[in-house]
Amino acid sequence: MSKIGEYVEALIFSYGDGIQLGELAKKTKSDELIIKKAVSSLNKVYQERKSAFYIVSEGNLYRMRLRPDLAHLVQDRLQTDMGKGVLMTLSMIAVNKKMKQADLVKRRGSIVYQHLKELKSRGFVNVTEEDGHKVVKISPSFYDYFDVDAKEFKDLTDSIKDELSKEQGQTVEYVGN
Repeated sequence: MSKIGEYVEALIFSYGDGIQLGELAKKTKSDELIIKKAVSSLNKVYQERKSAFYIVSEGNLYRMRLRPDLAHLVQDRLQTDMGKGVLMTLSMIAVNKKMKQADLVKRRGSIVYQHLKELKSRGFVNVTEEDGHKVVKISPSFYDYFDVDAKEFKDLTDSIKDELSKEQGQTVEYVGN
């Protein structure tokens, strides 16, 4: 491993909340392209030696993550650094893949604007214009951060939606004792 690779690894490891690409370049006195190549090289090394960790990029933010198949070992230690409201907003967007911002505000309230600001800064969502409406979409960084495959996530949300639609309109009869 090159010296730059060692520096990049040390910096990403020590910045638990992540470190920006520009900051990595500044601290290592290297070009951003060299940093990106070092991260790619590190991930290859991690994969080859079956390391417990890998590096994920969320926009220009780099973080070290535990392999998903080992998460069960530390599940009781893992906590998200997002508040419940932000997570609820993110969940609603994730389940729908994309939503009109106006619909999101109707369902969650005006606090959504603050939630979206945080979610955009983390790279989890993108806001675009479609047919004159602001539309909020899940970004690829969402899947990386939560260590979930996009297709598996779609299959899961589709099956949940199917189950919910089957339950709508059904009444539950109390038989009693």
